[in-house]
Amino acid sequence: MHLTLTSENFTRSAMIHIQILLLLTSCVIVGAAILEKVGEADLDAVRIRLEDEKAKRLLLENDVEILMLKVEELKRGFSQISENNKACPGNVTSYTYGIAFTATHSKQATYISQGTVIFDNVKLNEGNCYDSSTGIFRAPSRGLYIFSVTILKGSGTDVHLLIMKDEVEIGRVLAISTPYASGSVTVVTVMEKGQLSYVKAMSASSETIHGANWGTFTGLLHIRYN
Repeated sequence: MHLTLTSENFTRSAMIHIQILLLLTSCVIVGAAILEKVGEADLDAVRIRLEDEKAKRLLLENDVEILMLKVEELKRGFSQISENNKACPGNVTSYTYGIAFTATHSKQATYISQGTVIFDNVKLNEGNCYDSSTGIFRAPSRGLYIFSVTILKGSGTDVHLLIMKDEVEIGRVLAISTPYASGSVTVVTVMEKGQLSYVKAMSASSETIHGANWGTFTGLLHIRYN
């Protein structure tokens, strides 16, 4: 079969080639646009990931800062414990947690002129803050303290005693003149570090307290305050 190239055939062929070129160009443009979108999507993903990493880093920095604050708080707490563990002022040593004492009145004694009652027989002295030679307890730290006194009257008149905090009365004990009468009192008080607690005779006249460990002076740090 023999084909004759005519002007019409040539024109049609040229148009087909042009359409093919246009189609290829369109495909290239569309492909480039797709690639550009894919590239932008990848960049967006990278940007999002970077933002996430930045946010995580900020959270970690915040956590580290919080941990550092907690470390400083713990240091202050240990420093306070160390301060509290120092020797109690006076004839005492040191303590850790428990502060408590119990001492009894071992010998009959007569007290006059508001003298300090000496509970000389120590049964317990956690923290060593009670001095049996003076009958004085010295608070090692600020806190809520409980004190209790029980006495047995010896011969003679009534016995009137005071529980003292420094120079302030915080409790009274009375044992009437009936032979071997007893009296007791328990008080709760807040004491500052270094304050003293002791028992003294209330009357200026002589008053006799029975011995044989019938009288007891007890103290306890119930709650320690910062």
